[in-house]
Amino acid sequence: MTLSPDTTPCRREEAGVVSVKEPESRIITGSVATRGLIPWQALIIPGASSLCGGSLISNSWVLTAAHCAQGVSTFTVTLGSTSRTSAESGSVTQTLRSALIHGSYNPVTVANDIALLQLTSAVASTSFIAPVRLPSYSQASNSFAGSGARVSGFGRISSGNSNVSPNLLFADVSIIANSECAKQFSGILSSNICTLGSNGRSPCNGDSGGPLVIQEADGIFTEVGIVSFGAENCPADVPGAFVRVTSFLQWISTNSGIAIRA
Repeated sequence: MTLSPDTTPCRREEAGVVSVKEPESRIITGSVATRGLIPWQALIIPGASSLCGGSLISNSWVLTAAHCAQGVSTFTVTLGSTSRTSAESGSVTQTLRSALIHGSYNPVTVANDIALLQLTSAVASTSFIAPVRLPSYSQASNSFAGSGARVSGFGRISSGNSNVSPNLLFADVSIIANSECAKQFSGILSSNICTLGSNGRSPCNGDSGGPLVIQEADGIFTEVGIVSFGAENCPADVPGAFVRVTSFLQWISTNSGIAIRA
């Protein structure tokens, strides 16, 4: 897939701002995303056959999970698309040759499961492609427990089906306290954030690296988590664990040059 011409008028989009209403159609554990609803979503193919997600956090950088990047030398990154299987007008695909993985990433404990991908060329913001907002330093002490959030990705569509979704899906979930999450998983760190969904809604295999966002009082979406790990086969009513983005703001800024709000 190569750069496709955009048939809609281009306009500059602010980070975390969307102008598309969410759809009502449902599929098993989530809803199919309308184009432009989640314009920061990245579809990442690490190597030849794996599948991960990511988020556009500036016009040059994509945020994802370290376990999606470890041991991989080539990444195919697609932005602006809600289809995994067919080209869409206005989407952009780039092939990247390296990733910046957190120096303290531990594949055994899954600590510091965060990585950055630098695009080969900057992308312009359009109706379908726009960065998500990062948290501010002042939000570093906020647990976000009790907040509603949204997770998105192209991963498995149910705990009993190994097939991944051909379309971008999203699910609305609730952020829970780390103490609750620790009842399910040992080794939950302060640098993790967890969610619990209803009716089996949760991230699953293939969603790794994708964004967990909240919509703040100003209406803008802010990424607070990166899909990291969960229970095998993604059973219903079991929390999903994410990287807590506020724990890595300085690392993101130092390595990408992105200015973080105070």
